[in-house]
Amino acid sequence: MMEMSGLWGGFYRISVWITRFAWLNILWICFTLLGLVFFGIMPATIAMFTVVRKWVLKEYDTAVAETFWHAYKKNFVRANLFGLILYIIGYFLSVFLKYTGLMSDSSVYPVLLGIFIIAAFLYVMLVLYIGPVYVHYQLSFWQYIRYAVSIGAVNLHYSICALTVLAGIYYLSLKYPGVTLFFTFSISAYVTMFVVHIGFRQLFKKQQEQLDQTTVSAS
Repeated sequence: MMEMSGLWGGFYRISVWITRFAWLNILWICFTLLGLVFFGIMPATIAMFTVVRKWVLKEYDTAVAETFWHAYKKNFVRANLFGLILYIIGYFLSVFLKYTGLMSDSSVYPVLLGIFIIAAFLYVMLVLYIGPVYVHYQLSFWQYIRYAVSIGAVNLHYSICALTVLAGIYYLSLKYPGVTLFFTFSISAYVTMFVVHIGFRQLFKKQQEQLDQTTVSAS
């Protein structure tokens, strides 16, 4: 069948993408609930990033439901371990912040506040990058965490860009709650993966340049 072109072709492509994002968003919500939220949110998130990574790589013919379900099952245990670590770190950060607040009249308050800000920044990098890093690289468990934090910190401009766009998406979601059901999470994952993938390519380019320089020096 001939592909539609012109105005109607544009409408068709837009409708296809709207359907893709809505379907992926619904899958994420359903499988998060399937895992009773706590045990479902990270496997569903990893599965969602698996799908959007293929879209970023222009693999548009990916079977969304099949790819999602396969990634959800395959990564269920490991994804929940990541989720547990994120929860524990977040909990300790919240306790540390409360403790820091109680020390507001102490001379050590600026030091504690500085430690919290650095720790919170690294935690945000971990949350932002753990999904994209997990679906993009084949690493050991702890390497995923180290790579997520280090890549996020090194590519700070990309991280800020992603966080700014995500803030805009969630602002619109709060303003128009109906958007959340069909688009918020899937579009957020796609935007994150798209921006982070640019950072991955830049990192790979730098590594390749360093490798070429090393090869030239050795010869």
